[in-house]
Amino acid sequence: MHNPFKKLPKEKFPEKREKPKIKPAPKKEEDLELFWQAMADVEPLKQKGPEITLPKKSKVKVQEPKEWEQFFTGNFEFLVEYTDEYLQGSVKGVNQKVLNKLKRGEFSIEATLDLHGFTVDDAKITFLEFVRDNYLQNKRCLLIITGRGINSPLGLGVLKREVQSWLTREPLKRIVLAFCSALPCHGGAGAIYVLLRKYKKSRGKIIWDRYLYPS
Repeated sequence: MHNPFKKLPKEKFPEKREKPKIKPAPKKEEDLELFWQAMADVEPLKQKGPEITLPKKSKVKVQEPKEWEQFFTGNFEFLVEYTDEYLQGSVKGVNQKVLNKLKRGEFSIEATLDLHGFTVDDAKITFLEFVRDNYLQNKRCLLIITGRGINSPLGLGVLKREVQSWLTREPLKRIVLAFCSALPCHGGAGAIYVLLRKYKKSRGKIIWDRYLYPS
């Protein structure tokens, strides 16, 4: 049988080649090493013009709550702490549980004095008489309404500060245990709880007239 393709040269197919081996990607450390090797001969450009200083990262200052102002009275027996709105004071060493109970308004209020409209001099005499009479009756927790002083000059609670001073000095310092601003239901920043010691005849004789009616 005649075959016309018999005399054609046989086609040579390319030999099979091995697939090139792919090297694994260099690790980060190797990348950095190669980078620094490549950059070894590179010189930094000279800066022209004024030096540019990048702003530093500013730290955000968080405003803390206003701190207590603190002071001891002259004889260092009372520690008083106050802010613009809150006031508290106690005899040094008083049980913290007692102070906390007073701050929560858990003592029964046995007598109340409202000093609205009084001058400082009249308020002092009225206040001393009020505290004396209740102490002698063995009453323990008093409520003194001083007002917040919003309508007074410069908006200062004058009577509030005066009452604080009277409570920590003679003669009341001998019979007062603690005091603090009242709860909102009792006047808030415009009123003060006063906790008295238990009445004892042996507590030392207080000459009240010396302070009520000074000569």
